[in-house]
Amino acid sequence: MAKKLKKSQILRHGVQLILFILLPGLYAITFSEVKTVYKMIIGGNFNFLQAFPSLIEFVAIMLVTIILGRWFCGWICAFGAYNDLIYFISKKIFKGKFKVNEQVDSILKYLKYVVLLFIIIVSWTIGSNILETVSPWDAFGQITNLSTVFSRLLIGLILLVLITIGAAFIERFFCRYLCPLGAIFAIISRLGITKINKPKDDCGKCRACTMNCSMGLKLYKVDGARGGDCINCLKCTEVCPRSNANINILGQDLNQNLAGSVAMAAMLGVYGITNFGVDALTKAGVISNNSIISSNEASQDSTADSSSKKYKDGTYTGSGQGFGGTTKVSVTIADGKIIDIKTLSNKDTPDYYERAFGNISKGIVSRQSTDVDTVSGATYSSKGIISAVKDALGQAAVSGSESDTSNDTSADNKTTDSASNSAENAKSATSNAVDTTKTASGKYKDGTYTGNGTGFDGATTKMSVTIGGGKITNIKTVSNGDTPEFFQKASNNIISKMLSAQSAGVDTVSGATFSSNGIIGAVQNALNQAAGSASSSNTANNNSATSASNIGQGSTSSNSSSNNNAASSEPTTPPPVATQKSGTSNSTASQGSTTSKPTTSQSSTSSTASTSTGTSNSSNGQYKDGTYTGSGSGFGGTTKISVTITNGKITSVNTISNEDTQRYYSRAIGTITNSIISKQSGSVDTVSGATYSSNGIIEAVKNALSQAK
Repeated sequence: MAKKLKKSQILRHGVQLILFILLPGLYAITFSEVKTVYKMIIGGNFNFLQAFPSLIEFVAIMLVTIILGRWFCGWICAFGAYNDLIYFISKKIFKGKFKVNEQVDSILKYLKYVVLLFIIIVSWTIGSNILETVSPWDAFGQITNLSTVFSRLLIGLILLVLITIGAAFIERFFCRYLCPLGAIFAIISRLGITKINKPKDDCGKCRACTMNCSMGLKLYKVDGARGGDCINCLKCTEVCPRSNANINILGQDLNQNLAGSVAMAAMLGVYGITNFGVDALTKAGVISNNSIISSNEASQDSTADSSSKKYKDGTYTGSGQGFGGTTKVSVTIADGKIIDIKTLSNKDTPDYYERAFGNISKGIVSRQSTDVDTVSGATYSSKGIISAVKDALGQAAVSGSESDTSNDTSADNKTTDSASNSAENAKSATSNAVDTTKTASGKYKDGTYTGNGTGFDGATTKMSVTIGGGKITNIKTVSNGDTPEFFQKASNNIISKMLSAQSAGVDTVSGATFSSNGIIGAVQNALNQAAGSASSSNTANNNSATSASNIGQGSTSSNSSSNNNAASSEPTTPPPVATQKSGTSNSTASQGSTTSKPTTSQSSTSSTASTSTGTSNSSNGQYKDGTYTGSGSGFGGTTKISVTITNGKITSVNTISNEDTQRYYSRAIGTITNSIISKQSGSVDTVSGATYSSNGIIEAVKNALSQAK
């Protein structure tokens, strides 16, 4: 005969279901805010009152857990509810219960502390992005978009499947052994006023409490449980035949339903009070919506982004690449400050997009900068929002200091510079035209500058460059989304070469070409900011570096005629390439390939672009400042690109929209963007294996540059 579900469990599962629907990402948001607090503390810039508006979930849940215990885990957490559901279904199917040896169980419970420590050291302290694609939380949140999960979160999906298998045999498998947030709660909940009161002297020999405990606690050996691994599921209080196990608050045994109701009311009450407290403190002037809340990583960029930038009043639209497609946002500027961010459209999973948007938009408005952390469990949605806001702010920026890349106009030309400023900028750009025979002149402005480049598969590489005495003194990686081994291989080699050459014009590393291009592009972008009007740009040096690698990207040799004929016979679909490919070698192997001999079809691809693009957009620096939008015809349809001109030079190339196959487009956009910024021209080579996407991008950039002349 099936056991009847007890009243307290009906209440608990009801609460779990409601909050699974209403607040499915609360666990991920809370863990993300733990990360924010940690990074502010180690960065030496933690101010609780100023940080309060962005830490509402952290404050509410941590406070309740410290005082009342781990009710969040047992009653509210969506991932815990998922574990409960899997175990419930498994019991119905297998009609049995898998038992874990008590000693083994006790040892395995320490694993969650190892997981937490690993995340703190590798991701939060070192700043590595290696964990971004392995999160089972991300895979769980985006499971409805299987194709994207398989392409971007395959390791995370594999881990989710393994966790699901574990949860089918061991109740609360993830919560017991792996949950990093649970590890934090297990430590801080030991001070709470709630406990399971169970005098063992009054116990029989049934051990019903231990056999039914969701977390496998050895309750038969103790007089009770306070915090730690106890998640207050209350199952032990329902199954005790002697009614010896009771929920106890402040020394008073309570009815299970009453205790659960009080705990949930307290949780929701504290959550509401923290929200009300933020509003009250803001209105009282104690805290400000413009408070700067920075993490250690974000503070590295503060001199180049938040404090120096000013914006033109107006509403600007920007686009970024989210988890499921393009994310478009509008950013409103008033009195030179960011006052509002709204979503225009997105293709991400709604629950996870909303979770990311709420946290990130709040952080950007608070910090007045896009240097905010992604939301754990919604990493790709976060990156799409941040990228879109950056795109919008790029149109709104005006000159705040000599190192600022500025005087942009919006893509739809809603705001324009005065005629006199345009004339001065054009004159300045002419005088600072790139000399392709020069290397670094050493005439940079002292300071630390941050630049972005596009690495493998369209991922953003961010580098900081320090100038001292007019020379490059230090280059550091701020963040990157590349495969770690390839990025490390490239950065170790390239950074030392740049410091030695005092220029970004260095060769790519064979076997890590895309990572190399991302680093070079980011450093060049930073140096463009540092050069200002004091010296000519180093951008031409990348041309000599590229030609030195014998890949034919800039080649317009006498063989171009025959190569064009070969190009015309290419297949109408791009050849698939599974892994990161070495642009230096033009091989079809992985990034690790070191073969240097180009193939015939690759040569023809390069010459096609060289011949068709000509030299009309040569690197003369004579463009008008602003952001211009152009269109081109790609493989699947229209490609739209925005090109930003600052001080007469191309400083940024961003995708607004495209209809191509994503992996081919991503392969093309990274290399082409870096080449265009390096050469200061739309006359660049196509990417072998993504020729049609390349042509669409190049055509769109040329179209935009024609408006800038």
